[in-house]
Amino acid sequence: MTEVLLIVGDRGNTPRLVGLVERLGSAGLTVRVATTASGDSADLDEALDGQVAETRVLRMSLSGRRDGVAPPRFSKRWARVVARNAVVRGWARVARPERRAWLLAKYDPWIRRRATRADLIVAADAAAAPAAERAAAHNKGAVRLSASDTSFDAIVAQLAATVPLRRLLRSGLDRTTAEEVVAAWGRVAAAPDEPRLHELVAEALPIVHALRRAHAFEAAEAVAHSALGLDLSPAVHAALRVALVANQIAAGGYPADELAASVRELLAHADEALRAGDLPAVADMVVQAIEAVLNRELHADVLESPLVSDPVGFLAPLRESLTFRALRAPAGAMAGVLADPDSPERTGVPAAASPPPRLPGSPAPHRVLVVPGDYPHFTQGIISALAEEPDVELRVLNLREPGVSRRNQRATLITDRLAYGVGREFPAPAQADSDLLSWADTIFVDWCDNAALWVTMHAPAAARIVVRVHSLEAISHQPHMIDWSRVSDVIFVGGHVRQLLERAVPELAAVPGRHVVPNEMRLERFGLAKRPGAERTLAMVGWAQRVKDPLWTLDVLSQLRATDPRWRLLLIGRDFNARAHAGAMAYREEFRERAAADDVRDGLVYVGYTTDLPEVLRDAGFVISASRREGFPVGPTEGAASGAVPIMRDWPMYASYEGARGVFPTEWVVERPEEAVERILAFADPERRDAEGAAARRHVVANFDWSVVEPHFRAVLLGE
Repeated sequence: MTEVLLIVGDRGNTPRLVGLVERLGSAGLTVRVATTASGDSADLDEALDGQVAETRVLRMSLSGRRDGVAPPRFSKRWARVVARNAVVRGWARVARPERRAWLLAKYDPWIRRRATRADLIVAADAAAAPAAERAAAHNKGAVRLSASDTSFDAIVAQLAATVPLRRLLRSGLDRTTAEEVVAAWGRVAAAPDEPRLHELVAEALPIVHALRRAHAFEAAEAVAHSALGLDLSPAVHAALRVALVANQIAAGGYPADELAASVRELLAHADEALRAGDLPAVADMVVQAIEAVLNRELHADVLESPLVSDPVGFLAPLRESLTFRALRAPAGAMAGVLADPDSPERTGVPAAASPPPRLPGSPAPHRVLVVPGDYPHFTQGIISALAEEPDVELRVLNLREPGVSRRNQRATLITDRLAYGVGREFPAPAQADSDLLSWADTIFVDWCDNAALWVTMHAPAAARIVVRVHSLEAISHQPHMIDWSRVSDVIFVGGHVRQLLERAVPELAAVPGRHVVPNEMRLERFGLAKRPGAERTLAMVGWAQRVKDPLWTLDVLSQLRATDPRWRLLLIGRDFNARAHAGAMAYREEFRERAAADDVRDGLVYVGYTTDLPEVLRDAGFVISASRREGFPVGPTEGAASGAVPIMRDWPMYASYEGARGVFPTEWVVERPEEAVERILAFADPERRDAEGAAARRHVVANFDWSVVEPHFRAVLLGE
């Protein structure tokens, strides 16, 4: 909300004060009134008839407190406070109204609090002017006005339009509302040539994006439609149409035809900007395109993704564009697209610095640099294992390290990638990073995310690059921007992930080594004896995400408890995130409501995050995975290693790629909750359950334990 602090010195002209408040209120401003005249604030409230948010009769606070603590009696500070108070009270008794108003504003802490948050500080009359000046000293960003100012109404109208929009762009909807933003934008759209408002016309697209990020979808759509009626460039109109589609997708829709058409239109403008050499403008349009095409609501945790179902057709608007050709091109390969033949060029990859010398006759350990990516915990075990190898010298480059400035933000990184593809110079890495890249024989990048994109642009030609791909990257933009000619080996955590990416990213065919290797798991440690009660207990590890689909598991639990109320479900792991995309937030609320229902409520045990999962799994006779999408499911595999009977849902997103059935024995995999219940009840007998659990443990330990996986992983990583 746009806040006004209205300071009144003369209470004698109440009708004028009421009229002033009405003028401010009609502009949509929130008014707080402070009066320096003595009297009952209830009288002022009655006169204003609820038109203001707050009224205050100013009073001096002369306690001398600091941080709420009064000075000790008879101390030097106490003596100074006593002397000051005598002087101030004397001044207040004899001072003229203007001077008294200034004293009240100086010594009332309420003024300080309200002035700090005010956008406009108004002196209602001459007697209030010094108090308004004093209040404005607490907030240099606030506008200070006199009610008699001839431009008063124009400035109020400007603030009503600009403040909500500026607040939205600065901090989302933290201090304004979607309704205020729409009303403010309406004022801008009604007078786009007004000098005080014109600059906001150019902010139409960021305003729509900010509203979408705040999940204010109706407001975003209203602003976008309004902005399309303004005199903006064709490129901005195209971007607004993409923003409209992205907004509909974020709200849960899928306008397939509009998505393809609007993205093609926007990327045509990006191609023009690319030929002109305006790489930052191209990068901005690329970001807008991928936010629509690769929106989480379409692919991340849904039952069916158009990208997974038809990667070639769905990605066609991107792959057809000149811009995305440049984004996936080897270094300098697209230099000919630039209109300016004199543009600075750089062909080829960064020059390799000389590696540290090896002394003649000395051992030559393999120098491995690990770049963990956005989820570094996935490499902790691998780093520990390699650090113990006598023939390996290991270092780690954490691109998320605090305090180190790197160009890893999306728009700047895409700008660099475009420069790389068209042969232009782009900023080199910091010297310490460059030294590490040049030191390595092999660079292992876990996750095909921004880290992989950064490394493939900056690693010297002599370095061997290995990238590991999990499930999330298969529905992300980075694989479509990697220079795969720089990569020697790719590790996929599952065959289904490999199948999808090889269809979606044909450039992967240029990578000589493509391997399927499971995640690192230490499974032997899970073989602890089960406790009594495990025979009627299911466990779900890492449950609180829509992609894990705990609602599906609640259906299973409900059906089990209908046969025997002793059945219970252990939910192991952290609760849902407080902030997520709109679909995930709606799913969280749906889960909470379902979990409170009578048929499942008493069967739920919220374990929370644990550092001793083997001990917790002693209480679980069954482990269930209800995921919609997985790369390689660590938690359920560890559950099977504990001797729990596994129930694996056939991941819907990857069902056509033999996802779960390609990883686990087919008898473990079910499609519907009813099938899960049938499999669980088939092993409800303790002896049968123990036998099936032991067989499951033998299978996962024999196939997925680190002792089995590590030689394959080591061979790929070290090129053996």
